[in-house]
Amino acid sequence: MEIITSKNNAAVVAAAKLSDKKYRERTKTFAFEGIKLFSEALSAGICFSRVFVTEAAYEKYREMLCALPDGILTLVSEAVYEKLSFESAPQGVFSVAEYFSPKIKENASFVLLLDGVADPGNFGAILRSAEAFGVDAVYMGKNGADLYNPKTVRACMGSLFRTDVRRTENIKEEIILLQKSGFRIFATALNRDSKDIRDVNFSGKIGFVIGNEGHGVSEEALSVCDGSVIIPMREGPESLNAAVASSVVMWEAARQRL
Repeated sequence: MEIITSKNNAAVVAAAKLSDKKYRERTKTFAFEGIKLFSEALSAGICFSRVFVTEAAYEKYREMLCALPDGILTLVSEAVYEKLSFESAPQGVFSVAEYFSPKIKENASFVLLLDGVADPGNFGAILRSAEAFGVDAVYMGKNGADLYNPKTVRACMGSLFRTDVRRTENIKEEIILLQKSGFRIFATALNRDSKDIRDVNFSGKIGFVIGNEGHGVSEEALSVCDGSVIIPMREGPESLNAAVASSVVMWEAARQRL
């Protein structure tokens, strides 16, 4: 294969722009790094537009990389790869893939609604935990982090490619629709009437709303929830990180539902 050595190569310049959300939206493509995410995306049937690899990475991961269709794999020099890379310790594998539609799970009974979770690292970690604890669908509001942000994709560790993530323009309306189909929806919020998660029955159709890192669950969403729950903690810390808190709640729900 020919090796690209110019940082001004059109394909390289286009791939480097994928750190920008507007460019991702315009091209309907996104980028991620590393052989693990490449492997996870390949297994999930994600459609690759281009995969840039250094010569060292090609020699190390040749067998896996050669599973790509012809014309996708592109060798680049180390200097060119530096222009592409988002990482501080890159593995030499930079993938560009097309936006994809999640595999919708039928008969969902365990859902999560993200109400303005803005940090991409938190968003990705929540999706990773959601897959681990058997959440059927994750609803993402319009004011949250971008699903295809490189930090989100990295934090997911592959869960992005397997999780049913549904976009919603209005969390409040989504909660009401879920309730009409038999769901009980609880907010994770520190309210006077909040119940200890250990004292709530999470059987049947159940859902949880996770709020913004700074402001919590919005008043609009709270107004229609069936109640709110808290995680018992010792005195001192005011709250947990959004990703940590959501993981604890999901774990408790999953434990009860086994």
